[in-house]
Amino acid sequence: MPEVDLEHCLSTALKLARQAGKMIKDAFKKKKNVTCKSSPRDLVTETDTAVEEFLFSELRKVYADHRYIGEESVSLDGEKVELTDDPTWIIDPVDGTMNFVHSFPFICVSIGLTVNKEPVVGVIYNPVLDHMYHARKGCGAFLNNQKISASGETDLSKALVIGEMGSSEIAEKRECVYHNAKTMMEKAHGFRCPGSAALNMCLVATGAGDVCYTMGIHCWDVAAGAVVCREAGAAVLDTAGGEFDLLSRRVLCASSPSLGQEVASLLHQYQPPRD
Repeated sequence: MPEVDLEHCLSTALKLARQAGKMIKDAFKKKKNVTCKSSPRDLVTETDTAVEEFLFSELRKVYADHRYIGEESVSLDGEKVELTDDPTWIIDPVDGTMNFVHSFPFICVSIGLTVNKEPVVGVIYNPVLDHMYHARKGCGAFLNNQKISASGETDLSKALVIGEMGSSEIAEKRECVYHNAKTMMEKAHGFRCPGSAALNMCLVATGAGDVCYTMGIHCWDVAAGAVVCREAGAAVLDTAGGEFDLLSRRVLCASSPSLGQEVASLLHQYQPPRD
């Protein structure tokens, strides 16, 4: 496989994220055309579809030999994700679709690139707040071109934990979410649930949060965030404390390895079907 020019890939992703962000921001305050996917809480809008089609079309003009995984195309096909060693763009056109539907401004476009199945480039852009996060392997992480770093916090009683709340059609998942939220509210300094996995990871990368965890997300929610967090010095783990697996649909990011392991030991675990 030819060597991949990661700097060129990052530059392309930044440019396209800005353009995709304009599409999202233009639609943000307008009436949305909303369709349910697997449940009334699993939503897609015409903006999700349009942004994904735009990004794939533009990326293929530059990287015709790369592979592509996107939330809406996978959902439409209903197939399992096939992740190979080839350079692969993994895209969530609007992460936080429920937020977007309600015009809650915690939304983003997430663009990740993997090589040899490892996330190596990540760009996450919230166009409403104009927050552009980016990172590539070995080169640090940035917010609006300013270098960022995780807090390094090791004490859960002093940590702001970002978890998941929402609701699920699956009783086991609901009970797991409620139990974990109660545990974190009792033990952590504070507990928050903003509603976008990619941006939650970015908050840990900036030190605004010290831990984030979620079970039931997909590879397109976390591929870019994994790069941003690691390059900011955060630990990226499975929710049980083991090695992060991009297709496992679980992630825990922490300001320090020891804090990550402590939180993992306290969480009730839910294992959804793999991507």
